[in-house]
Amino acid sequence: MSNLLDRFNKMAVGSKGRISDYTARISAKGDFSRVDDIQAILSSWNNILLTPLRSYVFDPTYGSELYKYVFEPADSETAEAIKDEINYRLGLFDDRATVESIDIAFLRNYKGFTFNITAKYEGEVAELSAKIDESIYFNFTRVE
Repeated sequence: MSNLLDRFNKMAVGSKGRISDYTARISAKGDFSRVDDIQAILSSWNNILLTPLRSYVFDPTYGSELYKYVFEPADSETAEAIKDEINYRLGLFDDRATVESIDIAFLRNYKGFTFNITAKYEGEVAELSAKIDESIYFNFTRVE
């Protein structure tokens, strides 16, 4: 028996044969926005890459270790290691779209980096951009 969310997604108008999800982006109609196809995939990728590994209680293998590269040297070896981590985690958790390219840029004023991923899904191309900086590192490694 399918759960309520699966039934809701299947019964929603215009959802047949499409990947859809609801994100917490503010919209004029309420607190959640519906995203379809490649935008739903990019939302999933964003969650995977920005969730530190072992921080999700119900699945400690979910997430990535991108936060570990915050204090690494800003060189080509670190950029390649970041790309490898992104490709590995996306291949492990969500391979519905293909990664066309990954661009890494290190932050100048403080520790961290940004990444831009160009993805392709059924002929549609979109880009995901995010920033990993020392605040993510310190928030995760903080002991309470």
